[in-house]
Amino acid sequence: MKLKVNPLFFAFILILVLMGQGMNFLFVFIALVVHETGHAVVARLRGFVLKSVCLMPYGAMMSAEENFDKTSGVLIGLAGPLANFVFALLLVGVWWLFPSVYGATRFLLFASVSLGIFNLLPCYPLDGSRIILSLSKNKLQAIKVLRVLGVVFSIVLLAGFIVTLFFNVNFSLGIMAVFLFYGAAFGSKDETYIHVLNALSKDYSLGVERKTVKISADAPIVRYYHHESALKEIVFEVVDDEGEVIKTLTEEDVRAMSLKNKLSKSFNDIAKP
Repeated sequence: MKLKVNPLFFAFILILVLMGQGMNFLFVFIALVVHETGHAVVARLRGFVLKSVCLMPYGAMMSAEENFDKTSGVLIGLAGPLANFVFALLLVGVWWLFPSVYGATRFLLFASVSLGIFNLLPCYPLDGSRIILSLSKNKLQAIKVLRVLGVVFSIVLLAGFIVTLFFNVNFSLGIMAVFLFYGAAFGSKDETYIHVLNALSKDYSLGVERKTVKISADAPIVRYYHHESALKEIVFEVVDDEGEVIKTLTEEDVRAMSLKNKLSKSFNDIAKP
């Protein structure tokens, strides 16, 4: 598994060190390791192997190079925060047995609990958003809403950071705000692409309708996915300006076309020599 580190993570380390809180960084790092171990263990139990993990100040971006099914997506998303909460309970048990370690490790409890709660927020790219995406039928619409929520909450965090400038400066709020804004504004492109392709997953237990859709040869590939859902099996008839059918595409054909080209391209763009 490849381990990557986002530049914001280094910025977070630098700020804590400059503030004389190097030990607190160690506790945050331990909480992060516990968090990602929770994700990795459940992913392994569900039959997935994480190919890469990119460390962020308050979590990590995971990649298994394949799409999680709905149940796996929910369980893997919940695993990180739950690991933090279980770890916090174990730490309380340690305090009960060895009260003398309380003063030295109380920030570790705070770091673990706050990391778990923060990641459950329904804001992209946090774990809460990935749980919602796993349950959502219209993933394209869901990720747009979650992306907006991520931006809005990042603005709230930034406002909180500005307020602390007049009292006791909390640089963590500023780092969190930047992390959320970056993830919501720029990090969702690949996620959107993944979930567009994942629209092909069908729920045959509920019954799937077979449907034919006529679509212009000038329409972008992403437009095809607006017609798809877990309860529909679509055959696309690509038509010219006169409405004449020039090509018939199955959903698998559209998927193959999507993997080789940008979603903004049209059938005409791809067909050009």
